[in-house]
Formats: sequence, C-alpha cells, structure tokens
Amino acid sequence: MSPSRIVITGLIASGKSTVAEILKEKGYELISADEVNRDLIKKGGKNYLAIKKEEIFAPAFDGDHLDKKELAEIIFNDKEKMARLNEISHTNIIAAINEMVENSKEDKVFIEVPLFFKIKDRFPHDLVVLVTASRDVQIKRLMARDKIDYDFALKKIESQDELEEMKKQSDIIIDNSGDIESLRRQIEKIIKRGDFNESC
Repeated sequence: MSPSRIVITGLIASGKSTVAEILKEKGYELISADEVNRDLIKKGGKNYLAIKKEEIFAPAFDGDHLDKKELAEIIFNDKEKMARLNEISHTNIIAAINEMVENSKEDKVFIEVPLFFKIKDRFPHDLVVLVTASRDVQIKRLMARDKIDYDFALKKIESQDELEEMKKQSDIIIDNSGDIESLRRQIEKIIKRGDFNESC
C-alpha cells in the first residue's frame, strides 16, 4: 500500500522549509521538491538540459554554466517565461517524487512543494498543508535570505499573491508570522489532534 502524501506548500518566504524541518526532526519522512530539482538542474540533468534547449533562457547560461540567480531574475520579470520554466521542469520533478514515494516504507510522506498550486498536472495527494506569514514578515525574510532589496523582494512576493485561493484548496493552515517556538507549538497541536492522520 502506498503511503499517504501530505503536501507542504505556501507563499515565498512563509517558512515552508522550517515547518518541513520540524516535522523531519519528529521522525516523519520528508521529500523536498527543491532538492529534487537541484539534482535535476545539475549539468547534464533532465531539467538542466530542458532549460538549455530554450532560447528564452539563454541569458542565464555562461557557456555550459547555468546561473540560477540570473534565471530567477528572468522568470520573476516575465510571467510567460515563469510559466514556461514551470511547464518544462515540473514533469521531471513530479516523476522523481512519485518514484521516491513509491519506494518509501512509511505510512505517510511529507512533500515540500513551494509552487504546488502552480503545477498544472499535480501528483496525487491526500492532504495539503499551507504555510502562511504576514507580508511584512515575508519581505524581511526574503531580503535577508536572498540578499535583495525591498523592491525586488516585494516583486517576488506579488508574483505569488494568491493566498486566499490557496487557503480554499488547503486542508491545514499554519501561520508562521511568529517565532520558531510559536511554530513548534502549532505543529505539536496539529499532531496531537491527529490532523495529519485524516488521510490515512
């Protein structure tokens, strides 16, 4: 029997990875779509080759070297290019995740997928956990994490401004506007209530 698939998603800089790490500390199996993509985007990987074939992404390459920061700037300044990148890369990411889940021995697997609601052909899932944070908190985290200025941080956040629609499609919502201890308490309550077991 396949494990239950519990997706962790949310807006940029909402703290999805922190939630994922806390669950991992508690012994749950975790798959990170970003880590899967990092493998696929290495030179010679499926997503690296797919991106290299696209002329619109040529400015992100210096010879055979893919500049990920340059690629990020290209897509965040052009929604059509972002959609194209998602289209060519998501299929390979989903295939890799499906294989990892099928090989798991656990009864449930958490899958951290930052852009889950933007995937056209989503993989089968049992629950969606949405991680949110106030806009001010998002901006501060993003500026610190990516070492970018306020305007670029705001632009990146606005490009994912679909929070209300995400909430409608989610089963569990975690507000990560506070500190790490507040987040831990929320997760403990969810585990105690058995909310993660509703899919099992």
